[in-house]
Amino acid sequence: MVNREPDRGMSTATPLNVEYRVDRIAKYLSGHWLDFGCADGGYDEAMLTRGLDAVSGVDVEEERIAEARQRNLQNATYLTFDGNTLPFCDDVFDGALMNEVFEHVADEARTLAEIFRVLKPGGVLVLISPNRWFPVEGHNVTIGSKTVCPAPLIPWLPERLTHRWTAARNYWPYQLRRHVRESGFAIEELAFIWPVLEIYPWLPARGVRWYQRHFRTWDQAWGLRRLGVSTMVVGIKPARRALAAAQPAKHDADLTRPKLLMDTRVS
Repeated sequence: MVNREPDRGMSTATPLNVEYRVDRIAKYLSGHWLDFGCADGGYDEAMLTRGLDAVSGVDVEEERIAEARQRNLQNATYLTFDGNTLPFCDDVFDGALMNEVFEHVADEARTLAEIFRVLKPGGVLVLISPNRWFPVEGHNVTIGSKTVCPAPLIPWLPERLTHRWTAARNYWPYQLRRHVRESGFAIEELAFIWPVLEIYPWLPARGVRWYQRHFRTWDQAWGLRRLGVSTMVVGIKPARRALAAAQPAKHDADLTRPKLLMDTRVS
């Protein structure tokens, strides 16, 4: 997969999408999580409600971090960072969410290595990213002077043809799983996420209502589920072995303030 300067993308935090996606990951939510590429923090209130004690969001865009802070969420902190090095010490988070972010990062391996570093042993990574089995590209596709979005059938064409046209990467499920596994995580789950069709007013309203009543029943439907808009890979950072595993855990007094390597808060 080619690394390149990322397209920043847009927030997916529409009401039904937040409800659906947080419900899909609720069984993993506990302790203090990192929201990597948090944008305006649109998922964080729901995650706090569903089980988190605290959340720390990071993003490369100061404007989005400012919007996240305006939510005034309890037990939520937000920092800008350079997109490469997370401003936290090792082993401080119980989990991390990368929700439609991985396809935009400049360096996939470094990004996952950084998340692995800041997770505690036994910590959970939830990575959600576009699924090439879904037959429509949801990011901008530019061919010559024409830009199209959404773009039918682009994900099914060979990447060697399409990578110059697309604003973000797209992954076959096995590629996403391989990225997570090669970064040191044990694979806990591979699943698929359906689109919720909240932002396409040109679709027939009656058909959208029928779809929104039924799409959750397809999450576990063998075969059909692979056509979801995104793949979800859940990885676990292996626990330390022997003596290192027996050392007493360190506890921070303030759950909302993990140990920082540097203070990158926006004033």
